[in-house]
Amino acid sequence: MYKMLVVDDESLTRDYLKLTIPQINPGWEVAHVASDGKEALEILDQHAVDLILTDIKMPVMDGLTLCKIVSKMSPRPRTVILSGHDEFTFAKEAITYGVNEYLLKPIVKEELRVVLERITHDLDKEKSQLLTQQSMQILSEDSKNHVVKNFLKAVIVDSNAEIKVLYPLLFRLKVSLIETEGNLMILSLDEDMILRKSIPYADIPVFKYILQQITTEIVEEGRVFYDTEENTIVLVTGDCQDDLIKQCRAIHAKVADAIYRSTGITISGAIGNCVNDVLRLNSSYRKARKMLMSRLLSGGNSCFAFSDESKDMPSILELDKTMMAIQSGLLDRNETNYMVSVRNYAELMGGYQLPVVYRYGVHLIRSIAAMNPNFTDEGIQAAQTILRKLESPTLQAPSKEEVLLNFYEILKSFILHATPKHDNENEHDLVARAKEYIYSHYSEPISLAIIADTIGVSASYLSNIFHKSVNESYIKFLTRVRMEQAAKLLRARPSEKIIDVSDKVGYVSVKHFSHVFKQHFYMPPGEYQEKQAAALKG
Repeated sequence: MYKMLVVDDESLTRDYLKLTIPQINPGWEVAHVASDGKEALEILDQHAVDLILTDIKMPVMDGLTLCKIVSKMSPRPRTVILSGHDEFTFAKEAITYGVNEYLLKPIVKEELRVVLERITHDLDKEKSQLLTQQSMQILSEDSKNHVVKNFLKAVIVDSNAEIKVLYPLLFRLKVSLIETEGNLMILSLDEDMILRKSIPYADIPVFKYILQQITTEIVEEGRVFYDTEENTIVLVTGDCQDDLIKQCRAIHAKVADAIYRSTGITISGAIGNCVNDVLRLNSSYRKARKMLMSRLLSGGNSCFAFSDESKDMPSILELDKTMMAIQSGLLDRNETNYMVSVRNYAELMGGYQLPVVYRYGVHLIRSIAAMNPNFTDEGIQAAQTILRKLESPTLQAPSKEEVLLNFYEILKSFILHATPKHDNENEHDLVARAKEYIYSHYSEPISLAIIADTIGVSASYLSNIFHKSVNESYIKFLTRVRMEQAAKLLRARPSEKIIDVSDKVGYVSVKHFSHVFKQHFYMPPGEYQEKQAAALKG
């Protein structure tokens, strides 16, 4: 219950308010009364109140002077002044002292009720915010870092549901992840070296853990986290792209040196593009993943920075295209297609020395495993065992045909070990199911990861086949569906509020919705709505 101090030189008014206020708002108690400002200050010196309701004209000390003194108190109670029609000038001056409301005499119950409701709402909100703030302060640094890691991981996998929960929490924790510019860097074990060292596949998670722990010792806590493949990801911030790349290379060099000295294993780093908004870090991550493929071309133990003009980019794009063809052939159980695609893949290697073959072989295995989340560790282990058959006691490089036969055997091993949820589905069926999911759930938080999990494939694989089949990314398709539905709602109900339309088509922020709508229809939703209303009247 909130406490009030009533200050008025008329005893009749004091008695009336003391009796009436609890009746019109049970959440309030007139805890104290005073006949002038001086007496009110004496009470305030001994008792805390939430609201002062004071007359302006009083003997000894008037209400205006009282409000002026109260405005300097901390914490400062809310104040409401009572004034006659001829005292409006005084009322305006009182407002400069932080007075929240004023009421005209004689007091009207309904007006008093409305004022108390407004102040109650403000106090409730303030109390809630204070409680939240105190709760945030209680959180340990470990808890805060856990929130940051989960948020960053949600961003790179495009998990809108988690972002919706965690992003406001970062604001309450007063965590600013990017001040000016930032990017993501991937640190990844060179698994071909692990294979060459005959380290059991089951031990790889141990080395991945060591990699993250060493990176966390070097980089600020909370900025280091895992992606879905348990690569170590680092958020790096700075003033410009050159500064970011310099920082990333320095981090990679320190971590790589520490890892090599303790384990004898090398790591590769890949630096994504520079962004100025934390919610755009998924773009930086995707480009870092693409750039990580440079280690196929030039070997590991290096740090590769993304650039559209990179000399490696044409080869990376060709490798990507060929891998998609292999995945498509496997999904369709089309042996001719995946055999031809594997031959093309082998021709892109440029040489058949064992380190090169291992790099490409490990990438082939990882890419195949990624297209089906049900592909087991045992399947990967079996595929790597097949790859190691290429080792020769004489250390001679295998021939092209030996490599091809080995890769064919790996693919057959994949078919044997994979247990897909939908054996008879091809790319067309999967894309159709993804589109059906979008049509049914466009009003909800949707991410590529959610759709992929629903239909039983990996997010990266779904992204590739969706773009190939529909000729646009899933996010563009989802946006188009949402905009078409929004336009339909605005046409059907020209009087509907824009904020309600925004919510019905899956947007948390009406500002964001309006921006996207304007880009799509070349006019704001309000203008579109007005034109539809005018057309109906005409």
